[in-house]
Amino acid sequence: MDMPFPCDVLGGSLNDGSKAASELELFAIESYAKEVDDRLDKELLKKLILDHAEAARSLETALSALSVSEARLKEANRIALLGYWDFDYRQQTRHWSESMYEILEADHSEPPSLDLLLKKIHPDDRGMFLEMRKSMAKKDKDAAMVRFRLLMDDGRVKWVSLIFRTETDRDGRPLLSKGTIQDITKIKMAEDKLEEYSKHLEVMVEEKVREISESQMATIFALVKLSESRDDDTGAHIERTAAFCRLLASKAMDHPDYSDKIDEKFVETIYKASPLHDIGKVGIPDSILLKPGKLTEEEFAHMKQHVIIGYRTIAEIEKQYKNNEFLRMGMEICRYHHEKWNGSGYPEGISGEDIPLSARIMAIADIYDALRSKRVYKEAYSHEKSRDIIVSYRGTHLDPVLVDLFVGSEKDSERLFDELS
Repeated sequence: MDMPFPCDVLGGSLNDGSKAASELELFAIESYAKEVDDRLDKELLKKLILDHAEAARSLETALSALSVSEARLKEANRIALLGYWDFDYRQQTRHWSESMYEILEADHSEPPSLDLLLKKIHPDDRGMFLEMRKSMAKKDKDAAMVRFRLLMDDGRVKWVSLIFRTETDRDGRPLLSKGTIQDITKIKMAEDKLEEYSKHLEVMVEEKVREISESQMATIFALVKLSESRDDDTGAHIERTAAFCRLLASKAMDHPDYSDKIDEKFVETIYKASPLHDIGKVGIPDSILLKPGKLTEEEFAHMKQHVIIGYRTIAEIEKQYKNNEFLRMGMEICRYHHEKWNGSGYPEGISGEDIPLSARIMAIADIYDALRSKRVYKEAYSHEKSRDIIVSYRGTHLDPVLVDLFVGSEKDSERLFDELS
């Protein structure tokens, strides 16, 4: 609303020379200014009151929403059995959430303290917790987790998971540790039951595998013995060579040249696969296989085919059982156990470490047993003579390291031969 200026109301001018007029004009101006100030103050006050009321309503809405959020968070923490805590190193003050008190089953009136927490921790876990607490002041950036037990007043045991993170200053001094504590008792019980079931299942699987393995070995030995039944002099050759292979492989497992190539699985696999080494002899005529004298060049060429026959037989089976370690090693042994270290063997004439390790081990076992055994073309040799012949093959026919290992365990080989003959 526009207000008339005082001069207009008086109908005069500020330039009027009379003193009375000047005082009257001054009074009118002051009165006008006061009235304007009063009106402005009322308008401003009204606006301030309205703004304050609007701000109060907004604050009330925000506080209400915050209260709902806090209530929901508390409920979520209660359901999840999750508590929050922090420790200020500078102020030496602690804060625990309500949920943490509930997890510890502690009186809410008691101030949070290390003593109160230690009182609740299982005696057997307190030492571990205190060691972890020492490292807590050194942690930064990455969160750490530890599990321990609580012992309740009534004797119940709770499992909890404590996750924490510590903030440090530029010099590495701890400023604030904070984290969560969660009751994981039900989770731990489920884990324990699962672990118990897994162990039980593992035992059952091992037992079943053992039964299958024993059945497989019985079948293998029966089939191989059937193929060797044509030669009465071979006797327990397959059992002995299998035992020799396992012995030599176990010795080689501890040697630096072979420790990265041989493990327990290799040792057991070569024991199971070695009986297949001469399975190809089923394709060799009796006139050659059982000939008492020296073979002719043509007969020997035919005899050498047993390694190819055996290899191809197993290879056909391997097509149906891909990546089967037993069959793969059986193929290696069949094909290459007559190869020689210097390359003068058959069927391919490969040498040195190009010969598969399983075949190099089989070669020594096969030669030792053949030397010790009576055959249609020779009498049985003594252990000492057989050993000397093998030593003479060191570095020419046979792997020199494996020969040394054989000599180092010759008493075991001699004992096995006597026990299995």
